[in-house]
Amino acid sequence: MKRLTESLAAKITAIILSFLMLAVAFLSAAAAVYMIDNGFYTKSRKELIEGAAAGYRGYDYLADILNFYERKQDIDAYAEQNHIYYAVSDENGEIVKTNYSGETYLLKYLEGRTMEGSAIDETSGELYRDPYTNEYITVTVYIPEETVMNDDYALIVKFTDFLYSVRYTVFFTGGICLLLWIILLCFLYSAAGHRKDGTVKLNYLDRVPFDIVTAAVIAAAAASIALVGEAGYGSWAPMMTEAILTLSADYFIALAFTMTFATRLKTRTLIKNTVIYKVLKFLIKKLKSLFGFIGYNLKNIPLVIRTAAICGAAILFQLIVYGLFAYNTGEMVVFWLFFALCITAVIIYVAITLQKIKEGGERIAGGDLDYKIDTKYMYGDFRDFCGTLNNINKGISAAVSEKMKSERFKTELITNVSHDIKTPLTSIINYVDLIKKEEPENEKIREYISVLDRQSGRLKKLIEDLVEASKASSGSVAVNLAECDPSVLLSQTVGEFDERLKAAGLTAVINTPEKPVRIMADGRHLWRVFDNLMNNICKYSQKGTRVYLDVSENAGRVNVTFKNISAYELNISGEELTERFVRGDRSRSTEGSGLGLSIARSLTEIQGGTLKIDIDGDLFKVTVSFGAV
Repeated sequence: MKRLTESLAAKITAIILSFLMLAVAFLSAAAAVYMIDNGFYTKSRKELIEGAAAGYRGYDYLADILNFYERKQDIDAYAEQNHIYYAVSDENGEIVKTNYSGETYLLKYLEGRTMEGSAIDETSGELYRDPYTNEYITVTVYIPEETVMNDDYALIVKFTDFLYSVRYTVFFTGGICLLLWIILLCFLYSAAGHRKDGTVKLNYLDRVPFDIVTAAVIAAAAASIALVGEAGYGSWAPMMTEAILTLSADYFIALAFTMTFATRLKTRTLIKNTVIYKVLKFLIKKLKSLFGFIGYNLKNIPLVIRTAAICGAAILFQLIVYGLFAYNTGEMVVFWLFFALCITAVIIYVAITLQKIKEGGERIAGGDLDYKIDTKYMYGDFRDFCGTLNNINKGISAAVSEKMKSERFKTELITNVSHDIKTPLTSIINYVDLIKKEEPENEKIREYISVLDRQSGRLKKLIEDLVEASKASSGSVAVNLAECDPSVLLSQTVGEFDERLKAAGLTAVINTPEKPVRIMADGRHLWRVFDNLMNNICKYSQKGTRVYLDVSENAGRVNVTFKNISAYELNISGEELTERFVRGDRSRSTEGSGLGLSIARSLTEIQGGTLKIDIDGDLFKVTVSFGAV
């Protein structure tokens, strides 16, 4: 199934078959509705054929023969040309002219007429003769069973007979075709966007903004409605031809639209790849910049000046109001000035106090635990609050000290326990090795020894990783920084992993700058970081894919990037993956302790660098960054 979803030929075949299945299902439904309306399920075959033919050619034959008889024209030639039999009788029932001699017939039509002067009695509604005429005739037309296929009547009979024979089959055929159409649509939507390399990529249509595609489809639908409407005023055959061609084109347009919709959903570009989204994103970005600029300016204006400006504006507004609506203007102004000065002094005092509190809080939050806010000239709640802030460093210092003590205790505990475990583990490994050298004959024993050897080695690696992770996170690792070229170290690491990469079906692609870049790092620890990341790639990458390793310099930073396609679904954030004992393989079906990325991040940070993990679908990207020398 996976190969079919990636095959272009299979998709084209499915598109054509889906159109055919829908067409057959639609025709079956139309035929079923037609037959239900015309009684195909309640009438006999003969009744249906008579009903289909009645009023079409039979009565035309009667009228033509009556006119031919009145004008004394050659009725036999007309009857032979139309492959019918006729008989003209007088009012006594005597045949006066005929070419019928007892042949079997399918249908018979009969009509009487008074020649020259026939009329309808308005009272009885019956046909009566004019007393001045002397002839009343009756014409009978026989439609033979053996009719020629080029005759319109014969086509009507054959068509009615065919519909009668498939009156129940159309339901089964229509249902099967409708089901197959739904299955083909499901296949096309699941295969939309898939390529031979197993990835989901956008084609030329998928890259067009979705709102533009939607507008084009709506315009095409409107044009189709207009074309079909204009065709309805013409003859039947061209109208049907134009309607069929238009609806067929509409089907393929609708199918392409829904398939590109499915592809955009898979690649998560449905909303992002629209003109409206891009315009709104641009406007929001500009508005953020504008508000950020305004906020930056306001933020950098001292609090006292901002408070004074607000008070000044309020006072000016109040003065204008008093000047416009107060009666005793002079006294009101004096009172207003005194009141305004008092309020202004209080507000400025509050602003100065808040400014000091703000600065002290920023100093303490920045790590300056010894900083003390000057509480001179402060009163009431202001003095109490500043006293609390001044004493907060005691609590923070105690918490930090307790945290460091706990971390040291955990590190010592892990180190001591790991050392105690190593002693019996070393004995187990040595004795397993001795037993292997004895080469026991029992096959089961050899299997047991192999399991012991593998699992003891895995336990030893886990203990070593645990100790190293504990030391790295607590900063108990000696670091000797020196200038080094990460490109060289990366190439050496990839060379050591060459066999493992080939065994995992991976191809390494290394991109390094032409001009060497240098960083300050501990080569031994940096190599361990690269080793852990490459080991992670070999374990969890999708087989048959490429691994991209890039070294680049940007804005004074040297970035070493590792990119690979994960073989497992990554429903986890990059930050969680760097926690201890967390693995991307939730089933834990692969070997590993979940410490590799945690160790890599800790070792990177103690060297002054950063390690960042980005996950986009199945793309796993790790960026190790250092300051350029």
